[in-house]
Order: sequence, then structure tokens, then C-alpha cells
Amino acid sequence: MPTLNDGTPVSAASSSDMTIEYSQLVSEVGEYLGMGRSSWSSLEETRIKSIVKSGLRQVYYPQRSGDKLAYQWSWMRPEATIVTTAEYGTGTVEIVSGVVTLSGGTFPSWANEGEIKISSQVYTVNTRDSNTQVTLDDLSIAASAGTTYSLGRPSYDLPEGFDGSFDGNLHYKTGDNTLYPSIKIFSPEVIREHRQNYNGSDRPLCASIQPKQYQATVGQRWKITFFPSPSESFTLYGRYKVRPEMIDAVNKFPLGGSAMSEVFLESCLAVAEKRFVEDSKIHQEEFRRLLKQAIDQDADSFSPDFLGYNSDRSEIRFSDSNSRRFNNAIHSYEGVVYRD
Repeated sequence: MPTLNDGTPVSAASSSDMTIEYSQLVSEVGEYLGMGRSSWSSLEETRIKSIVKSGLRQVYYPQRSGDKLAYQWSWMRPEATIVTTAEYGTGTVEIVSGVVTLSGGTFPSWANEGEIKISSQVYTVNTRDSNTQVTLDDLSIAASAGTTYSLGRPSYDLPEGFDGSFDGNLHYKTGDNTLYPSIKIFSPEVIREHRQNYNGSDRPLCASIQPKQYQATVGQRWKITFFPSPSESFTLYGRYKVRPEMIDAVNKFPLGGSAMSEVFLESCLAVAEKRFVEDSKIHQEEFRRLLKQAIDQDADSFSPDFLGYNSDRSEIRFSDSNSRRFNNAIHSYEGVVYRD
């Protein structure tokens, strides 16, 4: 079996699977550039991997002719499930120099992501030290033994592949909270202002998306903050923009499925052609053709068939008692009636 320089096997895809995979892409690029389908030098392997990465990017974020923004693929919009946690307030606490000791209860596993409220004041938790101890961010806080408290969790980490936005609002689980309105997504400033005015807990009405503190070892991550802080466990759903990851011999399949296989292949060959083959645009032109075809198919398949009834309702007849069209009064002042 062919291998890369690091010993990673380059295996062929299953004959029953039409989805292109990493080993096929690197092999096709290597062969196109005259390097063979395997056993490359370190320089050749570096070039091939760079080409494949660029080829994937220009499919994931395609630019349609005449459009200012990249096209948004439907298959890069999976659904996230967020399950909130109920407030916890079992037992009582004592706080000494920001260290909270719990009596008569056990801090939940998510306590390090929560906020403790005591006498209408809210303090953020820094670490969960044990089942009965947490440390606050503010080490100047103190409270005597036997103090009642509540531990809430307004913020939740979003999936690792989350890329910064939801498509529209979040919705409650069907059947459990059918009559609840959807949760609107606002800016972090709006949520901070709401939380400044009210720090209680209840059913969430709105939320904001915020970037977490950046760590180069893991990349950019995101969190969602609800207002009010959830008072109980709610199951919420929302469709979000996913951040694609680089594929390799283990995580071998790109997004999009088998329908996008030839687009990915031609994209990689087009990048190789543009970088290393002079006076040729065969693959670049073929990639543009296949990309346009894929975008049109995706837009047609996932666009709504019916946008609703567009009408001014002029064809509907109303009774004299409820229609302005029949000269009903629209308001009165000091016994004088005003009509249309």
C-alpha cells in the first residue's frame, strides 16, 4: 500500500463509495504534476498538500460571478442542539476571599462556567475546585456561613466547528415548549445591557454569540449567552455555519458528499495548473463550469418552493362592523368621530 513520508497509508476509496477522499486528491494532483501517485519527496509532498488545501478552500468559499459575498452551501449549515441546565441552589455557602465552600450539596460539573447569585449580586466562577468548593474571579468577595445562593449558567460553549453565526433564531424542542416564541439573536451589547438591568433567571428570550478568548493551540471558539439566564433545562435547536477542517488520511472525506466529488477534484487540479503549468487553463475552466453547476443545483434543491401568500387582501369582503373600507370610525375625540 502506498504511504506518505510520515508513514500514513494512502489507500483507495471503497468501490461502493462515490465520495472522493484525501488519498485520491493527493494522488491525482501528484500524477498531474508528473510526480507520480505516491512515494514523493518531502518538497513534493509539501506542494501537493498545499495545493489540496487551497483546492478545498476555493470550493468551501466560492465566489459567484457578480456576487459580492461568497456563496453559502446548504451542506455547510448543520443543526446544533443546545441543552441548558437548571439553576442549582441546594445547601448553603460560605465565602472567604473568593473561595466558596458549599454545605449540604454538590456543585454540578458545569459550575466553573456558572455564576453565583447572593442577595441580588452576581459573581462569576473561575474554577470548580471540588464537589463542594469553587473559586470566584473576584477574590475580595466574602459571605458568612449559612448564606443562601443560586448557581446559574447563562453561557454555553458552541460546537468546535461553529463559525460565528446561526441562521435566524433558535427554537425550542417541538412538543415540550410548543407555544414558546423563538429565541432571537442580538448583539453582545444588547444582552449585556439586559443583564445589567435584570440578573434573574427565567425562560430565555434572546441570546448573543461571542468569541471566546483566542487560543492558538485550538483555534477560534465561540459561546452563546442567554437572557434571562435559563432557570431550567431547555432543549434548543439552531442551524449554524460550520467551519470546515483540513482532511487527511484518517479524517479523509470533505464536506458536501459524493455530489461534490468532481468539483473538489477539479478545484485541486485547477490550483496545480495555475501554480505550475504554464499556458493551460483546461482545469481552471472545467472547475468554474462544475462549480457553477453545483451552486445552481444546491440553490435550487434547498430553496423554498413556496414563500407564502403575497396579497393586499383586497379580494376579501369584511362585514360593516369591522372594516375600514366600509367607512367605520378609526378613532374619536371628545365625542367627535373621525373616519377614513
